Amino acid sequence: MSRSLGYGERTNFTLTANKLRARKKETQMKHIMLSNAWEFGTDPFAAYRANLVYGRNKRDREFLPVKDVVPMTQYTVTADYGKTILYTGNDKSAAEAAKAKYDAEQKAKATEGSYWTPTADLKAGLPTLPEGKFRVIKTKEKGTILVVPGSDDTNRCLLFVGCAGGFRGGVGVIKDGTTGSMIKECSAGNACESSTEVIVLLEVGQSVAFHTSGRRTNEVYLYTWNGAGVEKKHFSHEEWKMRNSVATPPIEDAEVL
Repeated sequence: MSRSLGYGERTNFTLTANKLRARKKETQMKHIMLSNAWEFGTDPFAAYRANLVYGRNKRDREFLPVKDVVPMTQYTVTADYGKTILYTGNDKSAAEAAKAKYDAEQKAKATEGSYWTPTADLKAGLPTLPEGKFRVIKTKEKGTILVVPGSDDTNRCLLFVGCAGGFRGGVGVIKDGTTGSMIKECSAGNACESSTEVIVLLEVGQSVAFHTSGRRTNEVYLYTWNGAGVEKKHFSHEEWKMRNSVATPPIEDAEVL
């Protein structure tokens, strides 16, 4: 015979369900955009595309197809030099309305002799895949990597990031310093400038590293997924080599066992 739950039992059940939902959200794959070189478009098909051009025959392009998943753009409206947040969300019309309302109010307050009227600042973030609604797959037939609908309940990060080369130098991914799974790599340059853009899938603790060089540049940038965010670290090339060098212990006199 079934019985109804008491108030305390219902409360505990609700708290447990909320904890499980929060835990599931924490372990879902995140999409983090740290580069605006990867643009989302739908012509001729939906995909993130990077198109690097540094002159004739000095170009490269790559794309990651996206099937039936719509990226979200977050809009932020601020005032008072960013101190006051008027709107944060994915509705562009609401963001524009919040800015228009603030600007109209400030204009109405302005005196006849005012030479400057404060206005709100509207910024659009980069188009990001909605958390809990996408997966990254590789087809068996052709080996095509693409984004599809679904939920990936792993605490991984799909990272879009890039690095520029120094003047009259170059840039590239450091293979030994990259522990994540490289999905796409786009690289191009000329005699004076260059850049590399990548899409990489990172487990917790995994990284992608770039070496950039030039006349006054010889540096390494390391991006690591810590399970909650991407940590960026900077090293001189000498610091990087020392950090990754393994000292060989001296061989002592010993008895063979």
